[in-house]
Amino acid sequence: MRSLLVAFLLIGCGGGGAESPHAVPPKRPNTELINGEYERHPPDGTAAMRLRADGSYRIAKNKADLDKDPAIVEGHYTLEKDLLTLTAEKGACADDEMAKVSVYKVVLSKVGIRFTKDTETCTARQTMDGTTWFRAK
Repeated sequence: MRSLLVAFLLIGCGGGGAESPHAVPPKRPNTELINGEYERHPPDGTAAMRLRADGSYRIAKNKADLDKDPAIVEGHYTLEKDLLTLTAEKGACADDEMAKVSVYKVVLSKVGIRFTKDTETCTARQTMDGTTWFRAK
């Protein structure tokens, strides 16, 4: 009787060794996951950022201004493992060779991006350090 009870418990707990029918699909690579629109929520601010698959980025005062000119900053980005390099081409810090390029360690999730400063000399972008930008689209 005892062995019969153990057998029922093992079957009920999924002890059969077969893969769960609810297996989690593999996570997309960070180079795909990063694409989209993000925004900061108060008290960190209200800025918004769009990162496109072509490697371009745009930061505006808020989400509604992402398609309006001029943006706070526009440029290109690269992502290598967890290091995001932003290169400004228009707007804040684009004319300063020392501040044009910044590097942040990022943690990506379905919720958004968490930024930690690695190399940053642009005062306009330094507010990104230690903040999470939430996925807006």
